[in-house]
Formats: sequence, structure tokens, C-alpha cells
Amino acid sequence: MSFDTFKTMKETYAESDHTLMDKLVKDALETRPMVAYCDYIAYQIQKNLKALDTMHDKLLASVGSMKFDVDEEGNFRSTKKTIHVEDRYGKKYTITVEENNGN
Repeated sequence: MSFDTFKTMKETYAESDHTLMDKLVKDALETRPMVAYCDYIAYQIQKNLKALDTMHDKLLASVGSMKFDVDEEGNFRSTKKTIHVEDRYGKKYTITVEENNGN
């Protein structure tokens, strides 16, 4: 299964349904042999930040959803993914996962 636009993917998969996101990543890996793992890595970071923070002292106020690098029409510009995080003191962080093309 492949998606031409983020809009199509968002309509197909709900953000909160991890089973469907896992299926999306698995399908992408099976259909594209040279796929970048940015989606998988960003998804694992987001999921584990949320899960592990609840096990400790709740140091994070929020862990945002994974954002895709898309243009105004919803077409992918790159494989880059970002996650916005805020700690309990209001300090904001941006986690970026992107391919390193040999640099």
C-alpha cells in the first residue's frame, strides 16, 4: 500500500490507532525495498516517550503527534518527520528524524 499524499494517509489511518500505524509501516517496508525508516523511528520515539513518561515522574506535559514534511497540497516533500514535546515547566523541544544522505 502506498500513499501519494498525507491527506490520503490521514483519512485512512487514525492518529490514535497504533495497530493501523504499525500496519502502514509494515506495508511500506514490504512494498518498497529502499524505504527510509523515518516513519518507523519517529513513531517508536513518540510512542515510547508517551509510555515511559507515565511510568516515571511525568516530566513531560505533552508529546505531539508525528508531523510529516508536506506541501500545501499534501504531497510529501521529504521523509523528514518532526515531533513537538513540552516539558512540565513549559520548555519546548522539537525532535526531528530525517534521512542522512551520506553526510
